[in-house]
Amino acid sequence: MFKKLFIILCFVICLCCFSLLVLDILDKKEGEAFYKNVLPSNNIINIDEMNSEYEETIGYIEILDTNIAFPIVQGENNSYYLKHLPNGNKNKMGSIFLDYRNDMYNDKNTIIYGHNFNDGTMFSDLLKFKNKDFYNTHLNYVIYTKQGIMNVSIIGGYLADATKSELLIDFNFLDELTFNFEKIFENDIEINEDDKFITLCTCDEKSNLRFILIGKVDKRN
Repeated sequence: MFKKLFIILCFVICLCCFSLLVLDILDKKEGEAFYKNVLPSNNIINIDEMNSEYEETIGYIEILDTNIAFPIVQGENNSYYLKHLPNGNKNKMGSIFLDYRNDMYNDKNTIIYGHNFNDGTMFSDLLKFKNKDFYNTHLNYVIYTKQGIMNVSIIGGYLADATKSELLIDFNFLDELTFNFEKIFENDIEINEDDKFITLCTCDEKSNLRFILIGKVDKRN
C-alpha cells in the first residue's frame, strides 16, 4: 500500500513539474513574440504612436550589435514591470523600464532596468560590455524619446551589490554614484557638472551582483 502511494505521489510531483515547465516555456514564447512584433512594419520608431498603444511608454533604447532594441516604460513602482510586458500582460520577461522616481529630461541620473536571462533576451547583452574588444568598438547607443533622440556615450561598466539600496538619481560628482561599485572598465570621457547620465542596470552572472553600464548624454537631436 505504501509503495503504491509513493509511486502515485512521485507521478503527481513529476506531472506538476512538467506542467510548470510547459507553462514557463509558453510564457517565454509569448514574451518573445510580443517584442518581435512591437515595432511597426516600416521599423520607424515613433514614441507617440507607441505611447498611444502602450500608455506608459516613454522611450525606446537601441544598442547596435546586441539584441537590445526595446520600448522603455515607466510604472508607479519598480516592481510591476519586472513581471509585466508594456501591454500590461503578466509575463516573466517583464519590460525594460525607467526607475519610477525618474524624470528622464531633468534628473542628473536616469536609471533603466531590465532582466538578464543569460540567453540574449532583454538586457542580457549588456554583459557583452565586459569584453574589452566589444566595448572599445561600441562606445555609444541611442534612446528615442518624445523630445527627440538622445545620443549616449558610454563612460564605464561596473559591478554593484544587488542587496544595497536604490541607485542614486541626484549627486554632485560621478564618483558619488560609482563609489561602492567595482570597476570593470572606464573610458576617457570628459565630464562636467552640468552633464546628465543614463545608468543601465541588470543582474550579473553572480546572483548577488548587478552589472551597471553608465553613459553620458551627449546631445538630443
